[in-house]
Amino acid sequence: MLTVLRRMQNRLSNWQAISGLFIVLLVIEAVVLPYGSSKLNDYSGGAGILDLRLSYSADKAYAIIGAYSDAGRSFYVTFTLAADYIYPIVYSLCFSLLTTVIYRRAFAPKSWLHQLPLLIYITLLLDYLENACILTMLTNYPDRITFIAQAGSLFTTLKWTMAAISILLLLFGIVMLIVKRLRKTH
Repeated sequence: MLTVLRRMQNRLSNWQAISGLFIVLLVIEAVVLPYGSSKLNDYSGGAGILDLRLSYSADKAYAIIGAYSDAGRSFYVTFTLAADYIYPIVYSLCFSLLTTVIYRRAFAPKSWLHQLPLLIYITLLLDYLENACILTMLTNYPDRITFIAQAGSLFTTLKWTMAAISILLLLFGIVMLIVKRLRKTH
């Protein structure tokens, strides 16, 4: 499975694919996410969005969900099913492909380090698990499913942790590429 994913990753790792994904990412981050966040804040009276928190308790999750009207919860479900299932694919692919291109230039062809960009897809998986928990809480409200709220919080924390690791992997590749180029000039 990893071999197939790595081959696909290598085939897609080119500047055209990265540029296209980056444009889509910018549109989502500049238009779609601000629109959804604004609407959700309006519906909740500013209570916020679970996805954007680092963590939350079950009580806090249900307090936020309870702050939404029925229309707000309905919008949250629709927004999550539409935008928040596309966005993780786009940012994961964009980051992973960019990191792969940089690692290709920074490290020897047979280096085990070329496996590291695949870790970025863990963020995608965690984001989807987080979304599934949030959708479950939203669609079952006012019933409380505490273990789903706790799992959602855990997936949220792990998602943000992996997002930070993804950034560090990219920065590591950039630094190593700079080091490699500096060594060639000396």
